[in-house]
Amino acid sequence: MPAVVEAELDALVRRGAPFALAARAFARSLRTVPSPGRGDRGVLAAAVRERATVVTADRTLAGTLRERGVAVLVPRDRARLELRLPLFPPRRRSASEDGPRAPSVKKRPPP
Repeated sequence: MPAVVEAELDALVRRGAPFALAARAFARSLRTVPSPGRGDRGVLAAAVRERATVVTADRTLAGTLRERGVAVLVPRDRARLELRLPLFPPRRRSASEDGPRAPSVKKRPPP
């Protein structure tokens, strides 16, 4: 969970927003990652860097995330979520990020 979301949940708890305490309690079970920026920009930056799936009901944020290669879970109705895949495949990692690769095997042409 991006740190910016953690801060937003804390603010909601202080204001007494409905269900904020439950959301904050659930959020404590998740790993917090640094997020540069504030608000949606922080969520976007952290999601792209972590290659995370984001859960949001914000249509604008969901569209922006999908455009940047992030999968998004959105509410479909009161009891279901819908997974919306990125609009393009995520960027492939470089060899230095993945570590050594197995050598490729070339097939010989038939005789």
